[in-house]
Amino acid sequence: MPPDEALADHIEAEKARAERLYRWVEVLSAAMLALATIATAWSGYQSALWGGEQNRHLKSASTAEIKAMQFASVALQKISLHSSLFGQWVVAVSEGNTALADFQRKRFPEPLKTATAAWQATQPLTNPAAPATPFEMPEYVLAENAEEQRLEAIAAAESEAGGRAGEISDRYLLFTIIFASVLFFGGISGKFRWQVLDVAVLVLGALTFFAGLAIVYSSPIR
Repeated sequence: MPPDEALADHIEAEKARAERLYRWVEVLSAAMLALATIATAWSGYQSALWGGEQNRHLKSASTAEIKAMQFASVALQKISLHSSLFGQWVVAVSEGNTALADFQRKRFPEPLKTATAAWQATQPLTNPAAPATPFEMPEYVLAENAEEQRLEAIAAAESEAGGRAGEISDRYLLFTIIFASVLFFGGISGKFRWQVLDVAVLVLGALTFFAGLAIVYSSPIR
């Protein structure tokens, strides 16, 4: 075969190989664009779901905190009333008005009545180790205080859960940026008409895509 024909055949073969490579680059770019588009949309959907989860938890935390404050206010009102009743009883006892003291003592509301009985059993007038008032006795427990503590624990747990959901929502928002960069790489691959650069951009986009998928796989899913 003459040298000119051999060279022409070689050039044609190289052109054919380059065309095949460009076709493969275009096909793979299209596939990567499609997958990255789906991954971007799905990440945005997950971010919205976790954002809603965050709002739900924060709303529950806020509701629990408001109810806890309401119970705390009622508890303070009861403690104020009980303190006033106990003070009046102490005055009646100190004045030796037994009839009035007994009258008041029998009408103590709970848990003041039970706590006062337990407090008197400690002999507070002669026992220096006795609590100063019935309000320091373990028997003096207001249901409102217990409910306040329960609601505060719920508020703390809901707030923590809302924080975690917010972090996951932000993470999925970051995934949309990662997959958007894959869309960029897929969009420009094959446009340079320089094989090495086109393939390099395509490989870079594919690596970014699979790295994003690996991170998504390790993240919670709603």
